[in-house]
Amino acid sequence: MTSVATSNGPVTSTPLIATSFYYSVQGQIRHGEFPLNSQLYVKTCYHHGADWIFCHGIEEGLSQLAIQKSSGGRELVWNFPLQSSWKSTNPHGWPRMIVSLYGPDELGNDDVAYGYGSTVLPICAGHYTRTLAIYRPQSQSLLHKWTSWFTGRRPELIDPKTIALNEGRDVLRMETLGYVTVEFHTTFKDFQSLGYDSSISGPEKVSSTLPIF
Repeated sequence: MTSVATSNGPVTSTPLIATSFYYSVQGQIRHGEFPLNSQLYVKTCYHHGADWIFCHGIEEGLSQLAIQKSSGGRELVWNFPLQSSWKSTNPHGWPRMIVSLYGPDELGNDDVAYGYGSTVLPICAGHYTRTLAIYRPQSQSLLHKWTSWFTGRRPELIDPKTIALNEGRDVLRMETLGYVTVEFHTTFKDFQSLGYDSSISGPEKVSSTLPIF
């Protein structure tokens, strides 16, 4: 509320109308399962629409190197924290988190790209656990496959955010490398003031249907 003094004496109040909403995400990348990889670390980044502003948190993250247990388990444990706060005027272009997996190879190279995955951040308030499939780029030809094997340079994406885009993704040849488990806890502020509902049923506009995002 804002107070305005008038020359006639009484003070009037007018309500403040929200023009944007705030969205906060906390969580962690817990662990992954990769049958062919015993040592991997994680890089994270985000892709979002033009109306979204990153306000606070870890915009680009880098985890520690996780190593499988000597007992023979396939699980790699990171427990890497996630924290991000956003501001937007509408839900279009809802943020998507991109996960990239790197690690050493048998030739002694330390920062080899092994795979990529992505997920839309939860669109409702609450606690969520998601399993992300991680995909590895494949060589476009048998010659490229042999060349990458001899040189130790595996196919990789120039920009990991490509995995979150529709354009150009259809020409990528990928195979499943493994899976990553992620936990999210999301909260909203002023979302309902703009006419949206952040309950478990999903954000819906009171007067109209939301655009697809």
